[in-house]
Amino acid sequence: MNNYLEKKREKFARFYFLSNDELLEILSQTKEPTAVQPHLKKVFENIHSIEFDKDKKIHAMFSAEKERVGFFKFVDPNKKNVEDWMNEVENMMRLSVRAALLNSII
Repeated sequence: MNNYLEKKREKFARFYFLSNDELLEILSQTKEPTAVQPHLKKVFENIHSIEFDKDKKIHAMFSAEKERVGFFKFVDPNKKNVEDWMNEVENMMRLSVRAALLNSII
């Protein structure tokens, strides 16, 4: 079991911030992407939640202060491993903040 969790953490390093029990909870619900919501605060600093649409595609992130940053493009977690789409979310966070900053100075 520890080897399995270690492989998942190697694919998405931010999983190291979670306990084994928390990571198992997320991995056991791979068909339900919204199951990561309670753990986002541990995985990403000051990210309180992410916004899912009815098809479970991810469109935005919210800070603890309820500030919304829309994603540059949506992230589709459906039919993907959790560690893969969480990497996509992390990359989209960077791209979206960069785009928001560039838009603010233009």
